[in-house]
Amino acid sequence: MITLEALCHKLGTPYKGDPSLTLTHACGFESIGPGGLAFVSNPKALAALPTPGGVFRDQGKNLHQVDPGLPCAIIVPPGTEAEGRHLIFSPDPLDTHVRATLILHPGPASSGKIHPLAFVDPTAEIGKNVTLDPGVVIYPRVKIGQGSVLRANVVVMEDSVLGEDCLLYPNVTVREGCLLGNQVILHSGVVIGADGYGYYQRDGHNHKIPQVGRVVLEDQVEVGANSCIDRARFDQTRLGRNTKLDNLVHIAHNVEVGEESLITAQSGIAGSTKTGSHLMMGGQSGIRDNLKIGSQVTLLARTLVTSKTGDQETLAGMPGRPYHKWRHNEALLGQLDSFLNRLKNMEAFLAGLGFFKKPPT
Repeated sequence: MITLEALCHKLGTPYKGDPSLTLTHACGFESIGPGGLAFVSNPKALAALPTPGGVFRDQGKNLHQVDPGLPCAIIVPPGTEAEGRHLIFSPDPLDTHVRATLILHPGPASSGKIHPLAFVDPTAEIGKNVTLDPGVVIYPRVKIGQGSVLRANVVVMEDSVLGEDCLLYPNVTVREGCLLGNQVILHSGVVIGADGYGYYQRDGHNHKIPQVGRVVLEDQVEVGANSCIDRARFDQTRLGRNTKLDNLVHIAHNVEVGEESLITAQSGIAGSTKTGSHLMMGGQSGIRDNLKIGSQVTLLARTLVTSKTGDQETLAGMPGRPYHKWRHNEALLGQLDSFLNRLKNMEAFLAGLGFFKKPPT
């Protein structure tokens, strides 16, 4: 809960409306209500709101009309005119709305308390103001940076290191020797550092290949619920700074993902593939093992990449191919029935001229 004036002071943005208006939550424009804060990129959308009435002061100076039944605020582009509305002006309404949302809905703050039902090995190093909820287990020689929050039943195994201000939700497991940077967020069910899928066969029997490497998550990495990032065979599996994974994503052993990447649900990258920065993977897409993927590569949903790529490519289909080629081929597939009928008619015509006895079946 915060006043319009105080919020705009924190955001560093100009506003028009009642400085004392109380905002309680961020919301979408379609669901805006009392105390809500929404945004629009197109000012024409404001016409959908009911006609306002009443009065307010423009930053304490001028009187304007307001809607007493809808005490809310809207972030709009500069120069937007909407008589009687409480407006916040920003050249990037989405970004400002996101920053405002973090103010109105701050994440879990560290209480600095270690619950009696948490177990911490005596050799572990716990930083200042760290929260450990019930059921947390901290193995030997673990290091946890200040301000981090570990929710119920999180397990951090021996020799792992967590940076400052990390947030691990319930039932996260960080296996031995893994390294997490600062402000890393792991959602429930995430497993960091499970063994990579390594086996070989001798005399008809499967034999396990030891996985003795680690996982490194750089600063501000976020991993969605029930995703798995496997430890390397010898060296490290790495996610670059500010990379974000959706739920149900699998990153195999020895993979290196560049910074600022976005990988959505049910996608996977097979072992030892290296990607550049700003990779974007649509849902259920995949990348084969041992490939080199360029920077700023985008994969549409259900794309499977089977060969190396350059930079700034957009791929689609299975196997993945440039988007414009995939789209052209997909359009042709829709005309196969027409092509087949035309071919049959041509064969019948040629058969009538005696080129062959009867049309092939």
